[in-house]
Amino acid sequence: MSSNACGNCDAPLTGPYCAQCGQRAHGGARSLGALLHDGWDLVAHVDRRFWFTLWTLLAKPGQLTVDYFADRRARYISPMRLYFALSIAFFALAAANSNLPWKNAVPGLASAAAADTRADSNPSANDCERIELRWPWLQVRLRSACERQVADNGKSMAHAFGSYIPKMMFVFLPLMALVMLPLYRGSHHYYVEHLVFFLHTHAALFLVMIGDMLLGMMAHWLPALSAIASVGDFTAAGYAVWFVYRAMRRYYGESRAPTLAKLAVIGIAYQLFLVIMVAATLLLSALTA
Repeated sequence: MSSNACGNCDAPLTGPYCAQCGQRAHGGARSLGALLHDGWDLVAHVDRRFWFTLWTLLAKPGQLTVDYFADRRARYISPMRLYFALSIAFFALAAANSNLPWKNAVPGLASAAAADTRADSNPSANDCERIELRWPWLQVRLRSACERQVADNGKSMAHAFGSYIPKMMFVFLPLMALVMLPLYRGSHHYYVEHLVFFLHTHAALFLVMIGDMLLGMMAHWLPALSAIASVGDFTAAGYAVWFVYRAMRRYYGESRAPTLAKLAVIGIAYQLFLVIMVAATLLLSALTA
């Protein structure tokens, strides 16, 4: 094999990496230097992209979406990978934190589910018999679900609800992207642009809520930080609203007045869809728990 050929696929080498398979064209794999170089290259390259993506996401709202559609993507991790990573971290941290109920960290989620939770937190068997619906098949299933909730004090439904919420977000975000279509009709923005915009936006919200939860956990362990944690809740909420506004200004390029008007419409649609999705998730959780 020629020294000018890739050792993996035998393609001609034209640089430090093979253009065919991507393997690095270093002198050999048997030296300690090559091993350390590969390890450092992995850590430096992946971590640099990850941390640079997070910094850009928080410090420059909307810039990731701008760069993504301007073909400046190599410096960042992809929108889907970013969303997956932060959503998994958020829901994992929330599920592991019994002192900070995770559903209260999702904007609007607590208010949407609070009434159902308070009204049905401790139902009795007699309450289950009071469920009356026009559809007998659904009535039977809901009564059966209610009886299971009574039997285990709602634990199975709570577990099912927690497992369905991350899946619900994959329906919720495409719906929110649809809301953007009439708002920016005639501006030559495609649906996929709105979807990527919301992937970046929700990734940022997850990151902010992760920080808020970590601060709350620290306050639980160190009561002296309780006042700071309380301020952190308001700061996180304010930053979330500011982030969406700035991201819209940067990506869609409109002036303050139309951006604020559209932000109001998006906020109303967000709460409406959130209530619908939470209600649907509660129903699905009750039927499958």
